[in-house]
Amino acid sequence: MNYRRFNIFLFTLTISVPISTTTTAAIFGDGNPANGIEDQRLLAPNKLQRSVGTVICDGGLRGTAVHIIADDNNANQQRSIVLTAAHVLYHPDTDERYKECAYHPQGKRLSGVAFAQVSEHDFKPTINSKIRQANQDIVFIALAKKLQHSGMKLSLTGQSSSDLQLIGFNESQNNISISRGCQSFLSRQFVSAQLLLHDCDAGRGASGGPLIDAKTGAVVGIHGGTLLFSPPGKETPSAANGAPADAETLINQAKKIDNGVLAQLREFTAYPAKDF
Repeated sequence: MNYRRFNIFLFTLTISVPISTTTTAAIFGDGNPANGIEDQRLLAPNKLQRSVGTVICDGGLRGTAVHIIADDNNANQQRSIVLTAAHVLYHPDTDERYKECAYHPQGKRLSGVAFAQVSEHDFKPTINSKIRQANQDIVFIALAKKLQHSGMKLSLTGQSSSDLQLIGFNESQNNISISRGCQSFLSRQFVSAQLLLHDCDAGRGASGGPLIDAKTGAVVGIHGGTLLFSPPGKETPSAANGAPADAETLINQAKKIDNGVLAQLREFTAYPAKDF
């Protein structure tokens, strides 16, 4: 079995006590640093890249977003809708909202589309409970103009899946990459009906990227970050060690597409929020 690598961008979650030192990267491997780090990311196919882009706010790349199909008659939408993790809109040090953001299709720096409206959301960057924070880490954004391609569908998912893919920005290759052959996990430590725990490879800038059911091609989650727990008397999981994915101590998570998210989308398209 190939273990997976996972780097997060600007959002590491630490849970319970004792709490380990926060880290900006959690790299999954086989626990043996001598044989290198497993990283299965490849350049995403064009057909998937067309619906994925980067979020740039106040001059910096903050994460990934996916262009979605908001209804069955998407052609009648006047503005395109993208979906991302809410935390990419907030400065990680000050917890303040960025002032100016744009969506860049396929990560192209010179083709940014300004945000027009942002959905109401319950994400709170200063909340103490990181599980509760992750549960609300999702936001819909209406763009200032309509994009050329139609986007991806959202779909409900079951509790487990063995055929997932993650699309996200890859800082080391400066492109939109795909991580294939991922699976979901159940956990006694990180219990939430709203999260989908997974072992997809991810890197700096992948937050907000779509987690896709490889069988249907639908978006079933939005990648958020890493859940990290240091059990009493045991060594803290370390990115430098290429630690194996472990659903009880070190695992990545996505906000699951559930009925609440779909209701949020319906409300946003019917009654858009205030201008960005």
